[in-house]
Amino acid sequence: MLPRDSGGYRWVVAIAAFFTQFIICGITYSIGVFHIVFSKIFNEDHFNTSWIGSILLYSTALTSVVMRFFMVQFGCRWSVILGGLVSALGLSMGMVVTEMYQVYLTFGVLTGIGFGLACTPSIMAVEQHFYKQRMQALSVVLSGVGAGIVVFPILIRTLLEHLAWRGTLWILSGIALNLCVCGALMSPVAHGKQVHLMPLLSCVPLRNITFHGMCIANLFWSFGSTVIYMYLPSYAMDQDSSFETSVFLVSCVGMASFTSRVIFSFMGHNSTLDDMTAILCSIGLGVVITGICPLLFDDYAGQIGYSLLFGFYSGYWTTFLSQASRELLGPECIAKGNGYLSFMIALGSIMAGPAAGLLIQEETEFKYAFYLAGSALLWSSVIMMLFKYQSCGLESFVSEPEKNDLKIPLVDRSQNDCLMKGEPILVEAMVTSV
Repeated sequence: MLPRDSGGYRWVVAIAAFFTQFIICGITYSIGVFHIVFSKIFNEDHFNTSWIGSILLYSTALTSVVMRFFMVQFGCRWSVILGGLVSALGLSMGMVVTEMYQVYLTFGVLTGIGFGLACTPSIMAVEQHFYKQRMQALSVVLSGVGAGIVVFPILIRTLLEHLAWRGTLWILSGIALNLCVCGALMSPVAHGKQVHLMPLLSCVPLRNITFHGMCIANLFWSFGSTVIYMYLPSYAMDQDSSFETSVFLVSCVGMASFTSRVIFSFMGHNSTLDDMTAILCSIGLGVVITGICPLLFDDYAGQIGYSLLFGFYSGYWTTFLSQASRELLGPECIAKGNGYLSFMIALGSIMAGPAAGLLIQEETEFKYAFYLAGSALLWSSVIMMLFKYQSCGLESFVSEPEKNDLKIPLVDRSQNDCLMKGEPILVEAMVTSV
């Protein structure tokens, strides 16, 4: 067995965090599959059913902020373990629900709280254990997001075929219990190093107009991506695709998103912020996704094409957002504004499903909801591109010599300084929507 202060054990923590993200994001971003299932089981319209997925995403994002005090008090390990227990309880209670509001409370609220308790602490555990290889470790962990989106829709579809929906939720609750195993592997930081979090809601980021723009961009992105994840299988089935092939579209999104993240991570920082790449990927793909969705959905090949485009777009945009925000604001400002960003992501998630559901019922067509989603995604990219090229607020926030320093990851810089001085380590995870 590896010593807990060895370099090898740090990678055990990273692998545990990988599977934490794998389970949480795999189940969470399968909301489109559950949307179809619950609408049929309870014979409800899109508006009423959409609250399930929106509440799940909202609870996950909000809990990751509101329940930070638990992680501060008890550490990452116990936060992830508790998250596994709570989420497993929420999923297992699906065995006894008989009304839609009960699904809101169990699958939506309770499972979301559990996932929120486990999601951010798993990333924080990796940041606490890694210094020089932090970015490589986080890349491994975040690859679990794409892997989960690829695997879980297909897994859930197979379980539904053999065990029906109650049995599926029961099996998923057992899978969620594995979060407890992952949490148990996340040992406290070696050598007794203390880890202090940034303030939850600091006023410092609010002094910079660029941070306001980033909050609005996160709101639009969360809104648009939630609509697509929730209604992509339903839209395909409305165009006469089977349930099995419609579910596969979500996996296609995950595959393209994972590939996009790997490509741009491999190409490096400068390529992601290159003018031509930024315009083509942020604006160009956004225009395409917004404008041609009805044409692509006429046949299954087009539906796969749309899913791949959206997945590649989302993988690039989250990478671009993270790096552009560090360039414009600096990692410390973003870390201090983490709470605001999470609130905006939660707000976009809770509004997206019901708003699109009302539009679908009013117009009796899915394409208008996808026009709405594409427009929201496009606006999020336009906002970030405008701030990137205008550098709004940067000059008033930092002096010229400090701009290049702000591009250095906060955790790497602060941890190196703290290790040299023997001071507590100050860390905070970046928040971006998947």
